[in-house]
Amino acid sequence: MSHTFQKSFEVRWDDVDLNGHLRNTRYVEYASTARHSYLAAAGWSARSLRKEGFAPVLLGEEIQYAHEVFLAETVDVSCEVVGLSADASRWRMQHTVLREDKGTAAVVRSLGTWIDLRVRKIAAPPPSLGDFLRSECSDDCEVIG
Repeated sequence: MSHTFQKSFEVRWDDVDLNGHLRNTRYVEYASTARHSYLAAAGWSARSLRKEGFAPVLLGEEIQYAHEVFLAETVDVSCEVVGLSADASRWRMQHTVLREDKGTAAVVRSLGTWIDLRVRKIAAPPPSLGDFLRSECSDDCEVIG
C-alpha cells in the first residue's frame, strides 16, 4: 500500500528569482529536504544511515513545471516511492509540489541508489530499510532493473 509523506515550506525572499517566482533550483532542494525528512520520520535519519554505513546518492532528476509559486506562499512537497529494484538498491521517488490552492506547481522525479560507504559501491540497503521502501511503494510502482 502506498503512503504519501508531505512536508511544508514557506517561500522565502531568497527562494525566488528575478521574475519573482520560486527559482528552479529550489524545487529540487525542497524535494531533497522532503525526502530526507521522509526517511528520518521512518527512523532512517542521516545519522542512522551513516551508522549503518549507507548513504543515498542521486543518479538523476527531472522536473515538470505546471504553475508559478510566489514569495510568502506555502507549498507542500510530497514523497512517494514510485520505483524500486528487487533488492531495493535503486529507487525512484516522485515529489509533487502543491500550491496553497492545492494545485500542482511542479512534479520532481528523482532516481537514486544506496551506496555502501565502506566499499563506495552501490549496494542493497539494510533489510529493514528495504522492507520500509517496499511497504511504501505506490500501487503502480515500477520495478527498476
